[in-house]
Formats: sequence, C-alpha cells, structure tokens
Amino acid sequence: MNSYVTVTMKLFLASVLALAVTQVCGSQKESNGLMTQNGNTSAITQKTQPRFDLVTKNVTVVAGQTAVLPCTVENLGKSFRVVWMSPRHKTLTLQDRRIITDERISLERPYVREWNLHIRKVMISDAGIYQCQINTNPVQLRQVMLHVQEPAHIIGQLSSALSVMVREGETIELVCNVTGFPTPTVTWYRIHAGLSKEERGGASGKEQIGMEGEVLVIHNVSRYCDDRYQCLAFNGVPPADSREIRVHVQFPPEVRLPNKKIGQIRGRSTILECQITAYPHSLNKWRRNGEDIIRGSKYSTELYNEGANKVTLSLKVQSLTAEDYGEYECVSENALGRDSQSMLLYEYRSPVKKTTTTTTTTTTTRRPWVSSYDRHSNYDPQFNDRDNDDGGGVKDPDRPRGYDNGPWSSGQKDGEDRQRGSDTYPSYGTWRNPEYNSEEGESKSVISDPDGNGAVINKGLTSSVITIIVWWSLCFWLGGR
Repeated sequence: MNSYVTVTMKLFLASVLALAVTQVCGSQKESNGLMTQNGNTSAITQKTQPRFDLVTKNVTVVAGQTAVLPCTVENLGKSFRVVWMSPRHKTLTLQDRRIITDERISLERPYVREWNLHIRKVMISDAGIYQCQINTNPVQLRQVMLHVQEPAHIIGQLSSALSVMVREGETIELVCNVTGFPTPTVTWYRIHAGLSKEERGGASGKEQIGMEGEVLVIHNVSRYCDDRYQCLAFNGVPPADSREIRVHVQFPPEVRLPNKKIGQIRGRSTILECQITAYPHSLNKWRRNGEDIIRGSKYSTELYNEGANKVTLSLKVQSLTAEDYGEYECVSENALGRDSQSMLLYEYRSPVKKTTTTTTTTTTTRRPWVSSYDRHSNYDPQFNDRDNDDGGGVKDPDRPRGYDNGPWSSGQKDGEDRQRGSDTYPSYGTWRNPEYNSEEGESKSVISDPDGNGAVINKGLTSSVITIIVWWSLCFWLGGR
C-alpha cells in the first residue's frame, strides 16, 4: 500500500515538472518571435519616415494684405501630425484645425502634401519666425521668416497743426511724426502760395528746403516766410504720405505808394492808390488835414485783395476844386504797429499851343533834256532850233523839250537844200543820245540847266574855260616868284 502511494506521488511530480518545462519553453519561443516582428516593423518605419519638401523660406508682404506661409510634407501617413507654431511659441494649428481664437489665421491645403498657413490683414506685430513641425522622434521642423512692410504714415495727433501762427523775429519748429517699415525718410518743401511764376523768378511752385528729418526749424522768422510748407514721407513702399502746414507770420503794416505825386485838371476826377502789406489787417484808411476821409458824394474808397497779405486801398475824388489839391495820407495799423505815407495831388494845367503859319511855295521844274546839233549849223539854244537867213526860225511851243525841230531833223545831210520859212510846222525829231556820233561827223552834247530855266552848258566850252583859268593861275604864280 505504501509503495503504491509512493509510485503515484512520483508520477504526479513528474507530470507537474514536465508541464512547467513546456510552459517555459513556449514563452521563450513567443518572446523570440515577438522580437523578430518588432525588428521588421522598425525597419519598415525607418523607410516611411515623413520629411519636408522645402528649406527655410522668407516671405515679405505689405501690411493689410494676406501672407501665405508654405509647408509641404512628404510621406506623412496616419500616425503623424502637422503643427504650426507662432514666433512666440504658441500653437496656431493642429492638422487642419485652428487652435487659437484669431480668425485672421487659417490653414489651407490646395494639395494633399501642402499645409500652408494663411494670415489675413497682416500687421506689423505679425512679423517673425514661424515653425511648421511634425511630431516625429525627434521632432522635425521648418522655419518661415515673415517680413511685414508698412507704407509711410504721418500721425496727425503727434504732428504740427495744419495752421501755425508765429510773430516776426521768433523761431518756429514744424513737426511731422511718421511711422512705417522700413523707416521712412521725411523731406520738406515750401509751396509758394499766391505768387506767379515771374514773381518766383521762374522757379517751380515747390521748392525743397532744409534737411531730411521729422522736424524743420526756422530761425528768426520774417514776413517773407509766410507760406505753405509740406512734409513728404516715403520708405520705398507706395504710397507716400504728405502733410501741408500753413505758417502765418504776424508783422506790422508796411505802406507803399506807387506814385508820390499825381496831377489832374480842375473839374475832373482822380484816383489815389496805396499798397499795404500786413498781417493781420486791421484798419486801413485815407486822411487829409489830420482828419479821416469819410465816404460820400465827394470821396469813395475801395479795397482790393492782391494776395500774399497785400491789399490796395484806393481813394476816388470827384469833381476837383482848388480846395481838393494838397497832401493825402494813407494809414494802416494793427496790433503790432502803424505805418503811413503821404501823396501830393496837384493841379495840372494844359500847355498853351503855339499857332504856326506855314507858307507853301510850288516851283515847277522843267525836265532836263539833251539835244544834238550839227557843228556846221547855226544854233539857237533858246529855242532848240537853227536860225533862218530871214530870221524866221520855226519854233513850236507845244513840242517836248529835247527833240530836234525843223525839216532837217528828219535825217537830211549837209549840202542838201533845206526848206526855210515853211508855212506848216515841220515834223518833230527823235530823242538823241548825248553820246551818239552820227554819220555826218562829230556831235556835241548840250545838257539843260538843273533849275529848268532853259540854259545849256557846252562841254567843250567848259573845258576851254577851265584850261584858261589853270594857265592864268600858273603864270600868275610864276610871275610872283
């Protein structure tokens, strides 16, 4: 009995031992198989790791526009997530969901691989480095630098007023406070108000003055500094910004007279004028004999604005009498001072016209004439004709001077019988050239007197007279020696 029990106990212990060995071996096999499976998975994971498809990039945008920050991821899979971080390390988006409350920010995916961050109505404060991250181990990230540009802008509350008042002789500072990125450059200009191109000396209406900067300082201001000034701010990002400041310079009046004397005939009307430059204009008037001139039937005044703080004050005096002649005073005054100029009105008398008697004498001058005559014939220069033997020379009072007369003027030669004492007038001859030499022989020229009295000068006779005078003078000179 005891042996039976002993054998049974040995068999039970052997079974338990065998079962324990079997369980231990099985667990080791399962452990080895699991390790093999994990090794294969790690290898596969290494091959499908997500990666970025771009390098660090800079994005520049003007304030107010929309900025697009790109991020492209390859092989993302389902186990990994994409996150956008702000420059202040705040999470902006997770996958395609916005995490923060700023509605200007969103994530846009035009393609599967793209995870672009959009920022609408960009502000200067949005500039900085943004990060696109993937939750791998270790974490992968790409940086995008956002540059925000802002056009130049002049802050009116921190700048000089649009209208500035200053007294002559003081110092004034004009300020234009500007913002923008990059930092704007401020340039100052003077705009000549109320001056024509001729008065500006041909220069344009806009003149650059001073140095660049937000403040323009004008020392010892004079009345000629009264004008409009402009500051122009620009930083390369359009549009530029500008601001005009009107500077009013207060100064005492200055009176100028275009004419210090003016004359007019008694009984007529006249106008006196004076030009006044002042700011502000207060009181402008005409005075006579220490009293103000009042408008009425005798006097009337008009004020004309000439621009640039200049006015013209005119005084019209009606129907001048002897009492109206004398000095008139133009007066102007304001809170800063007073000025005046006097003008003399005198009586103008027309000069007496002298009566001049003019006597006109009419003289009739005969036309110069030239005639030729035969050297063998007798010649009467008074009648331009040959004498007849019986004294009956033929004269035609109606014929033109300078023409030959008589039947021999038709070209008859010497030796032919010439008809004398004809009852009829012979035909008129032809005009002869003074230098003409006829076939009959030498011709002589007779030239009429320029006074038209009918006298003639014989060239040959004149030469003989001159020769005799020369010889006589020579003999007289030799005899004297």
